[in-house]
Amino acid sequence: MDVVVGSEVVVLPRVRPAVLSAAQRIDTLDGLARVRAWADAQEQHLLAAMAGPGDPPRTLDDPVAVDKQFVREEIACVLKLAPSTANARLHLAGELVRRLPETLDQLERGTIGMAYARCLAESVGPLPDEAALLVQARVLGASGRQTLSAFRASVARAVLALDPRRAEAQHRNACERRRVEVRMLEHGMGSLYAELPAEAVQAIATRVQAAADTLTAADRRAAADRCAAADSLAAAERPEPVETVQQRTADQVRADALVALVTGQDLDLRATWQGRRPSVQVSVALSTLLALDEEPGELDGYGPIPAQLARRIAADPTGTWRRLVTDPLGGVIDVGRDAYEPPQNLTEHVIARDRTCRFPGCRRRARRCEIDHQTPWGQDGRTNECNLECLCSRHHHLKHEAGWTVLGNPNDPLLWITPTGHTYLDPPGRNPIDTTTVPSVTEACPF
Repeated sequence: MDVVVGSEVVVLPRVRPAVLSAAQRIDTLDGLARVRAWADAQEQHLLAAMAGPGDPPRTLDDPVAVDKQFVREEIACVLKLAPSTANARLHLAGELVRRLPETLDQLERGTIGMAYARCLAESVGPLPDEAALLVQARVLGASGRQTLSAFRASVARAVLALDPRRAEAQHRNACERRRVEVRMLEHGMGSLYAELPAEAVQAIATRVQAAADTLTAADRRAAADRCAAADSLAAAERPEPVETVQQRTADQVRADALVALVTGQDLDLRATWQGRRPSVQVSVALSTLLALDEEPGELDGYGPIPAQLARRIAADPTGTWRRLVTDPLGGVIDVGRDAYEPPQNLTEHVIARDRTCRFPGCRRRARRCEIDHQTPWGQDGRTNECNLECLCSRHHHLKHEAGWTVLGNPNDPLLWITPTGHTYLDPPGRNPIDTTTVPSVTEACPF
């Protein structure tokens, strides 16, 4: 491949997959990702230099951006971008060079990709420089071992912990802007878009999926079409018994109405997963539940949420939410009174511990996964927490049928070994940290 750099032509060798072994193809993919990250880092240095001395444009409407409009336009021309997009690129480059040099350094070394750098820069944008550096220091250490979605959650958690009051104020302001839009589409169709608090969205989505799960096989294809927007989310059953509408929250009433609207019928939501009726899970540290600290909570299927919101959801009396209380090491110490009924107690513990499928990068909720014996039962594998992990159906089959091997105690990071000999780690689910007995533990615990 010929690449023009300035006035010179640089010849790069072409990748020839046919002459590479399976292991070499994986290594080459990794190498190309690092080259791509290096090239992205060079672009950030160039763009920041083109913005000129001094601070880069802080926002797209900043007067500095207007003064340097000729730079923005030239970048837009050469990269074939809209001027506003070029200005956003200038702003991002300035943030990385001026405020987050360590992030840029990791990008240049190929430890992280551009999407990681952009996520961090955009998340700390409103924060003062000192706070931005604190967030960077807390999340970069594990970034090379995380998927992008896990990294986003780490960044969100760090920002929430650093300034919980600001996060709560932002949540309140966002709640005031909640809205529902109806858009008319072609072919006699329409779409319904709702911008609601995360807990309300989860309640609605889980009920829609639960309704779809109760349909017969003949109706399942139609249900999948009707519920496509919710099929990646877990389900929750209507609390029983429901005495009066007044005793249910407004969000629950909306959820029931939406189920009837989307599915075309008012279904009896009787689906169960792993022997338990579906519910939406919120994890909160004991110290946070007691209002002794402001450790962010974790809303299953969403991610970190402000401590005040986590406390409110955990105290909800309707039964829609399943509360998990955690200890100073992030371990689950309470999964609810009804979780200890045999033979469900061990299953509930493993699901609460794992949170998602334990295959690296898989985000399918543990509640919708299968419980796998790491050492098979037929080979003297024990049925205990140290030999059980949650795997979705696909990755359960992969482990037993495709030559993959998983090693380690599921309470710790699991080591996955591929048929080509490559290894990948999957860390256990991250829960909030209780500081009741160890006040300084949050300082030492990575986000």
